[in-house]
Amino acid sequence: MYRSRLKGKFNEKTARFISSMKEDERIFEDDINGTEAHDIMLFEQGIITREDLKKILSALEKIRLKVKTGKLKLSPKFEDIHEFIESQVIKEIGIEVGGKLHSGRSRNDQVAVDLRMRVRSELNDVSRKVLDLVAALLKVAENHIETLMALYTHTQPAQIGVFAHYFLAYTDALLRDFQRLQDCYAKVNLSPLGAGPIGGSSLNIDRNRTASLLGFDGVLENSIDAVSSRDFALEAAGALATLMSGLSRMAEDFIVWSSAEFGYVEIADEYASTSSVMPQKKNPCTLELVRGKTGQVYGALTSLLTMTKGILTGYNRDLQETKAPLWTSFDAVKGSLEVLTGIVSTLKANRNRMRKAATESYVFAVDLAERLVQQAGISFREAHMLVGNLVKEMVASGVKPRGLRPEMVEKLAVKVLGKKVKVSPALVRGALNLRSCLMGRKTLGSPAPREVKRMLRARRKLLAREEARLSSRIKTLDDSERLLRETVKKYTSK
Repeated sequence: MYRSRLKGKFNEKTARFISSMKEDERIFEDDINGTEAHDIMLFEQGIITREDLKKILSALEKIRLKVKTGKLKLSPKFEDIHEFIESQVIKEIGIEVGGKLHSGRSRNDQVAVDLRMRVRSELNDVSRKVLDLVAALLKVAENHIETLMALYTHTQPAQIGVFAHYFLAYTDALLRDFQRLQDCYAKVNLSPLGAGPIGGSSLNIDRNRTASLLGFDGVLENSIDAVSSRDFALEAAGALATLMSGLSRMAEDFIVWSSAEFGYVEIADEYASTSSVMPQKKNPCTLELVRGKTGQVYGALTSLLTMTKGILTGYNRDLQETKAPLWTSFDAVKGSLEVLTGIVSTLKANRNRMRKAATESYVFAVDLAERLVQQAGISFREAHMLVGNLVKEMVASGVKPRGLRPEMVEKLAVKVLGKKVKVSPALVRGALNLRSCLMGRKTLGSPAPREVKRMLRARRKLLAREEARLSSRIKTLDDSERLLRETVKKYTSK
């Protein structure tokens, strides 16, 4: 339909190569909606008649219904969804009226508006699933405020903490991910429609009207920027990649902690797989796939960055290829969020195993050093040297934490520090009592039970606020969709 300048048609292989119909399936309804808004505006501006508009809108709704019910298939013989829909309209009502549908518009601004409409919806879907996972984390955390566990650095036991504190850490990270998605949404939700191929139109179109009908917060003013920029796609993919980074790390924790060697947690059977030959196996395959899909999302971001880095300013067909990586990213992230929400909600924690592992480790070391500073009057560096040597000797001689005695510390102080240090039995008992160590933590944001409870209360309130913000944003889009539908109905009614 668009090839009047050229002599020949595409051969079959070239047609398949250039067509984006497969990737365009996701923006079919966005293209219908964008076209309807554009043509309503054309009528309101006096560019087409009301009778023309009625015929065009009726044809568009007929095509929408046929595709949704499977009576009309999206054919790969077309270059893209835009050509497909316009050709179907012309087939329905003729070129004399159907040919007016595209007045004052280019495929360049058309695809840009479709993409932004679809990306904003996808961002809302991801945001909803992020908050679902946050809610699951907070619910599980409430049951583990007193569940002792070793916190790790460099994969080695570091300090004593509680399991709830771990879930709160990912709650905070996910809430930052949610904020990144919010920030991205504000930049996505601007309309490029009406920018034309690159330099606007001589027809008296109203860009603000179409933006309003489609639920955008405003317009991308500069026509060059409107059709040639894909920074919104890069930012969305970047936010998704950052989100997946955190999900992958959480998945890795659960994979390791569910192993026989750790046995800290157990994944529910519905999220595990078994072996074709080893009947004893219970494999955390869903978590492994979260790690794997993280690579897909990273690859999609790299692909998008590479596609856009060297093209001349203006629309280039390279930009057609940005759709597939975007859809891959959104699908991988949404699936991963859903699976992790289910896993977290059904996760079983082995409290005794976690406590035993912490009790038999040397996570008391920092607390012992700080008690020596507070009660024995030595500097922290001296206490660090003393406790470091103490742990070294305990490991070498096979002495477990419960075997530590005050005289062992005093004797070593003379050897290491060259002076006597008075160490009371209460000091040692307090350092070895892991719950006492937790209760003694003073710093903001520590795993002290009072701090954990405070953070839980604060995060529940924050979650409620963010849920309200997201609901309001989704309602705004729903309201604009309803207004568009009502407007279409008004102009197609007899």
